[in-house]
Amino acid sequence: MTTAMTLPPARSLTWSLPCTADAPARARRLTRRLLHNWGLSDEYTCRTEVVVAELVSNALTHARPDIHITWQLVRDTEQPSVRVEVADGGPTAAPADTDRDPDEHGRGHLIVAALASRWGTGPRRDRRGCIRWAQIGPS
Repeated sequence: MTTAMTLPPARSLTWSLPCTADAPARARRLTRRLLHNWGLSDEYTCRTEVVVAELVSNALTHARPDIHITWQLVRDTEQPSVRVEVADGGPTAAPADTDRDPDEHGRGHLIVAALASRWGTGPRRDRRGCIRWAQIGPS
């Protein structure tokens, strides 16, 4: 069952998602709706959707229990940018796993780095997990 979402026109929004397989798709839909409400171009929206899906997928792999996404419209330059933070209960750095197939894991960071103007990782403010963030600016 799909429920209708009405997102406020605020310039910042935080949304919580359960750690379920559909979390990346739900995050993409939320991103599309929010950036449309903010009046941003399809170019911003497409790149931001991909970044959000990658960050949420990473959180699903490494974290529990819930994922918290914060979108913020940043107007510190002539062109606005979108900052996305994905907070989860996982470690700040992904655990080293030499048994993983490099073709199956690890490309998300490369995708985020290619689409974001800035990105990084740090501890959550409450020190109970980490935040992975990216800022998507004009191309």
